[in-house]
Amino acid sequence: MGPTTRKHLLDSGMTLNDKWEILEHIASGGKGEVYRARQTNLDREVVVKTISIEYLAEFGDDPQEVETELNRFHREAMAMAQIRHPHVVQVYDQDSAVITKEGEELTVHYVVMEYIDGPTLRITMPDAGFHDNEKKICDWIRDYFIPVLEGIEPIHSLGIVHRDIKPENILLDGSVPKITDFGIAGGVRWPELTRSYHVEGTITYMAPEQFMDLAETDERGDVYALGKILYEVIEGRMVDSKTACPLKGVCLSNAVTPFLKKLDVVIQRATAENKEERIPCVKDFREELENIICEAEECQRPLFKGLQRREIFVLGYILGFIVVVFVASHIYHHIFMEEEFAPRGTLHSDLNPKEAAPTKPIVGKDGLLMRLVPGGLVKAPSYLGPKTQDSFQIAPFYMDETQVTNLKYIEFLNQEISKIVVQGNEIIGNGMQWARLGPVYGTYEPIIFENGRFVLSDPSYGSYPVVNVTAMGASAYAQFYGEKLPTEFQWFQAVVAGADNKKTAGQNQLSPSSGSSDLETEMQNWMGGYADQASGPGKSSFIRGHSQVPYPVLMTEPNSLEIRGLNANVSEWGIRSRLAKDSREQYVVLGGLRGSMVKDDVLMPGVAQDPTGAFVDVGFRCVVDPK
Repeated sequence: MGPTTRKHLLDSGMTLNDKWEILEHIASGGKGEVYRARQTNLDREVVVKTISIEYLAEFGDDPQEVETELNRFHREAMAMAQIRHPHVVQVYDQDSAVITKEGEELTVHYVVMEYIDGPTLRITMPDAGFHDNEKKICDWIRDYFIPVLEGIEPIHSLGIVHRDIKPENILLDGSVPKITDFGIAGGVRWPELTRSYHVEGTITYMAPEQFMDLAETDERGDVYALGKILYEVIEGRMVDSKTACPLKGVCLSNAVTPFLKKLDVVIQRATAENKEERIPCVKDFREELENIICEAEECQRPLFKGLQRREIFVLGYILGFIVVVFVASHIYHHIFMEEEFAPRGTLHSDLNPKEAAPTKPIVGKDGLLMRLVPGGLVKAPSYLGPKTQDSFQIAPFYMDETQVTNLKYIEFLNQEISKIVVQGNEIIGNGMQWARLGPVYGTYEPIIFENGRFVLSDPSYGSYPVVNVTAMGASAYAQFYGEKLPTEFQWFQAVVAGADNKKTAGQNQLSPSSGSSDLETEMQNWMGGYADQASGPGKSSFIRGHSQVPYPVLMTEPNSLEIRGLNANVSEWGIRSRLAKDSREQYVVLGGLRGSMVKDDVLMPGVAQDPTGAFVDVGFRCVVDPK
C-alpha cells in the first residue's frame, strides 16, 4: 500500500467566512496546505493557503513561537498585497475562520491569492541547460528572466526581501511569469519577526549570509538567488552536491564566446560569496543583462551598420529583385514541377498562411506547456492496407511537452467526480473504465481515493506520469480540455522532427521491418536494441528504495522541439490514423517498452490494445491543432 496521508484541514464544499468556497485540495507542504477555491460574491477562482495546525502544534506550549509563526504567515499577505505588478501574484484577502472538524472547533488562518493554473518557471529551463545556444539563452532571458527581475524591483523598493526566490516559486500564467510565495519575506518593516537562529529558504539558491543569519539578509540575497537561476539555465539543473554549489559563487564552465564571457562576468558578480562584492541591486542586474542582449542582437544584424542612405537604397533594390526572382521560381516549382513529379496520392501542403502556428509554446487548458511540431509529408505504411493513399501531409500541431502527470489527472477526475463511480480498484467514468487504483510498482501507489475525492498518496508523486489509465480514460481527459490523443503519425513526426539527426528530406517512411508478419515476434526482435537505449545513467530512478519504471516527467531530456519523454519513461496511448474508408479507428500503444519503436527514422507500428485495458507502464499526452 502507499504511504499513509493525513486528512486535509478543509473539505470540498466548505465555505470560509461566507465568502471562500473550497473546491479541492491542491497540495500540502511542511507548513501548510493549498486549495483551489471560489470567491462566491464575484464567482472567480482563487487560491486559499492555510497554515498547518499540525505544524503549529510542533511548538508545544511556547505561545511566543506560535505567535511568531502566525505573524510570519500573515506577513506574506501583507508583503504581496502592497504590490501591484503584472509579474507578482496578487493577494486578495487574509483572515482567520473558525471551522468544526470531527466535532472540534478549530481556528484556520488563511491567505487568498490569485489563481494561476499553470506550471512553474522550471518547465522553461531544460535540465541539461542551454550551454552555448546563444539564441535560446537570449530568448529565455528576454521572455522570462527579465520580467522576473522587473517583478522583484518593486518588491525591493518597498523594503521587502523575498529570501526564497527559486524557479518553483515563479508561476507561469500562459507565458507570463509571476512571483509568489513570500512565506519568509523580510526587511525593515518586520525586523522583530526574524530570529538569527532560524535558517529558512532553499539551500541551492541561498546566499551565504542568509544561511548564517537570516536577519542580516538584504536585497543582495535575492540577487544571489537570481544569479544561481541564470547560471542553472545555461549550465543545467543543480541537483546534487557536485553541481548545486550551495553557498558558493559559480561561473560558466565553457565561456568562450564574447556573449558568454559577458554573461559569465555578470553571473560571477551576482553570486559573489561576499555580498559587498555582489551586484548591488536587481535594477543593475537587469540593465546589465539588457545591454548584453542588445549587443548580441546588434552583432547578429551587421548588414546595414555603417552604410550611407544611398548605399542602403541600392542594397534594398538588389535584395528586392532577388526576392521577386525567388518567389517566381517558387511559384513555378509549386504549380508545374510538383504536379508533374509528385507521387500519386500525395496531398500537397496548401496550408492557409493565416493558420500558420507561432513557434512559441502555448499553455493548454489543463495548464501543461505545449510545443509546436512542424508538419511534414509522410508515406503511408503498408500495414494500413492496400487501399490507402501513397502519402499525405501532416499539418503542424501542438503536443504536450511532457506526459500528463498524476497531479493533472487527479485535477481532471475531481472536476468530473459527479460522473465517476469507484468500484474496488476500478475508476468508472460515464459507464466505462477510465483507470485503475492500487500499487503500480512495489509500494508505489500514486493516486488514492478518500473522503469522496482523488488525492496524491504523497505530494512528491504529482510530477510523475500518470499510468494505469485506459485509452477511454485518456480520451475523456483530452476531450474535457478540448484536446485529443495524438495519432500514430503525429507521435512519429514529433519523434523524428525532434531528433538531433533528423533527415533533411521531407518524407518519413513508416513501415514495419520486412520479413515479419507477426507483430509480437517483430517486437521481440526489436526489444533488445531498445532496452539498451532505455537503460544507463539517468534512465531509472528510485522511490523510497524500490526501483520503478516511471520517473518525474521533467527528468527526461528534451528533444530539439523541447518535447520530453517521447519513446522513453512510459508508453503512451495514441490513435491509429483512419486513412482508408473501410478501416476502423484503433487505439494503439506508442513508445516505451510496450508500444511502437523508432529506429533509424523508421517506425515500428503501435501495438493495438483494448481501449478499456489499463497498464502499469502506459500513460498519455495530448495534442491540439493551432488556432
